[in-house]
Amino acid sequence: MSRDKPGLADFAALYIRCDDCGNEKRMTPQMLARLVDSGIHCADELRPKLTCSVCRAGGGRGKNVALIPAFRWG
Repeated sequence: MSRDKPGLADFAALYIRCDDCGNEKRMTPQMLARLVDSGIHCADELRPKLTCSVCRAGGGRGKNVALIPAFRWG
């Protein structure tokens, strides 16, 4: 992937935070590699597939999530 638009393979980890309830999750490099193997290559492709399980369990949509990447390169 280009440095202008990094792909999941460029991330050391990906933190997912729900802006509604504060629930957080960390995706490890192994989890990110499985996503790349399944055809998801960038955060823009991943974002629509994510929901907050805590908000969903409470009856909400759970779609107000933020992706915070930790990069492998500088």
